[in-house]
Amino acid sequence: MKILSRLNSAFQYWGTRAMIRFILAIPYPAALTLGRSIGAIIWAFMPMRRRIVKIQMSSAFGMENPWRLVLKVFMNQGVILVDMVRYAFLSDDQIRKTIVVEGKEHLDEALATGRGLMLITGHIGNWEILSHLSRLLGIEFCVMADVRKDARLESVADGIRARSGATILPPKGKALMLIRELKRGRTIGMVVDQRGKLKDHLLCTVFGLPAITNPAPSLIAIKGKALVLPVYALRKNRTYHICFSRAVDAADFGDGKEAIQTLSDFMQSWVASVVEKYPDQWFWLHSRWVRRRHFQKTIRSVDDFRRFVLSQSGLAGEDE
Repeated sequence: MKILSRLNSAFQYWGTRAMIRFILAIPYPAALTLGRSIGAIIWAFMPMRRRIVKIQMSSAFGMENPWRLVLKVFMNQGVILVDMVRYAFLSDDQIRKTIVVEGKEHLDEALATGRGLMLITGHIGNWEILSHLSRLLGIEFCVMADVRKDARLESVADGIRARSGATILPPKGKALMLIRELKRGRTIGMVVDQRGKLKDHLLCTVFGLPAITNPAPSLIAIKGKALVLPVYALRKNRTYHICFSRAVDAADFGDGKEAIQTLSDFMQSWVASVVEKYPDQWFWLHSRWVRRRHFQKTIRSVDDFRRFVLSQSGLAGEDE
């Protein structure tokens, strides 16, 4: 088993490196076609992933069979992969030519206060593009990123992310560090549309369905006395539009558990408002309402996914 594990690790590592080199070597239009093709292949040959997307989109929007949108979701993931690689190797001038910034006045207004600023986003469009804000606008900020178990694959990901100019922190044990950064008047970035742990007892309504939500972003913002500024990077043709909204003051939400709940509700509502406009550019492959390891069993045993999710939280009667 150890030999097979090592072989699999080596295959993934060298395969990833070869893919990166290939994406960089071929013309950009060809790379985009490759990315979309990979997404379409995954859509065709991974029925479980396809069903996760279909069921969640159908439950969120009341669609009977959103297969075209589902296919677009998969193809967009391929584009995200291509652009994550390509943008890491663009010059600062090239970055500025391919990204349009909207609502920058909201960012400038927040920065002018001198207070700690938390940039929040979701898995919308291409969230990895936001790591290039330091090169694009000259602002310094740090973000947390998941750490892969495979050290060699992690080194590849670190190499790409390091080119963005943002300071990358591992996700565990860094909450206090981020709070200190905010109290010092610095800027951090966080992705907020992720599942939390059941023991945290934090449920937020997402598209009318209760979703276990990670309380860390709200906790850090409140403890750090931060301004919270929503932002997302949306792909339009071959250009990314980075869109800033007006900042809100975490202090206005109060303190303690109730404040964490209220601020988390605000964050999830903002994410949903963007996804409603651009449904094919959210990461529906992530199982937002039911843990992925339970998803297959769940969809085989229930007919109505929406009612099932509501029943698990004791809210079934509220949907009628």
